Amino acid sequence: MGIDNAHYYGWDGKLHSPWWATLAIVRVALLQVFRRKSYWLVIALGIFQFLVFWVIIYALLQARLPADAQRELFKLFNFSPTVEPGKDNGYIEFMQRQSVVVMILLAFSGSLLVGADFRMKSLPFYLSRRVDRRHYIVGKLMAISVIISLLTTVPALLLFIEYGMLTSSLSYWTDNWNTVFSVLTYGATICVVLSIMLVTISAYLQRMAPIAITWSTIFVMLGLLAQYLRNATGNDNWALIDPWLDIRLVGKLCFGVFSDADGMERAISAAMILGTVCTVCLVALTHRVRAVDIVE
Repeated sequence: MGIDNAHYYGWDGKLHSPWWATLAIVRVALLQVFRRKSYWLVIALGIFQFLVFWVIIYALLQARLPADAQRELFKLFNFSPTVEPGKDNGYIEFMQRQSVVVMILLAFSGSLLVGADFRMKSLPFYLSRRVDRRHYIVGKLMAISVIISLLTTVPALLLFIEYGMLTSSLSYWTDNWNTVFSVLTYGATICVVLSIMLVTISAYLQRMAPIAITWSTIFVMLGLLAQYLRNATGNDNWALIDPWLDIRLVGKLCFGVFSDADGMERAISAAMILGTVCTVCLVALTHRVRAVDIVE
């Protein structure tokens, strides 16, 4: 078959930077996830939790209750619209619940988004073009980060907007404007940690079952082990081997809810642990991608 019959045409335009290819990788990854009907069961759970918080905020603010009664009712639903020292606010609580849904979704989508590229030998197709290894890695990290943000950061910002819209003035937005940056920072922490760990694990294990088992071991079994060691030794520092707890501590650090030096120190230690883990994972991921042969 000739080239003309195959409908191939020459390109005379200006070539863009290969970094634009990362956006294509993100688009393809989102299509892969949202086209799987089984994944929508987990996504629906995240949407349901968001709607529950949305309805609670709407109902309590529309009831026009006294401020004290309104505050107590919000506490019953574990939602506090303002940041109070030493206490979790509603945005931390919401993002923590959504992160559980995200971890379940990522446990089963790692093989689809990353593992299949190694298992089906499609990674050389990316690297044989102008797409470099770094473009591929950044594209996959961005794709997973977008999925995480759609279930955590974006809904949390929508709740912040909703609460301000239902109040009688703009005072809530002006008095709590730093909450937006706290939500973005906490969301960025979740995206960076989970995306780097998932891409690295998926690049090495490739298949769904090993990835899901390893993922659950990291975020479930390490938590149980940390609790056992803390109870057995009486040393609270053992709790820091739980990456899920470390992410929560860094999230609280982003919101500035710590009122004592001990809590601040534990959060900083958790951030250092997560930084070390992410660095090791990035080195391992780079080594894994470099091992792939490229056909020019």
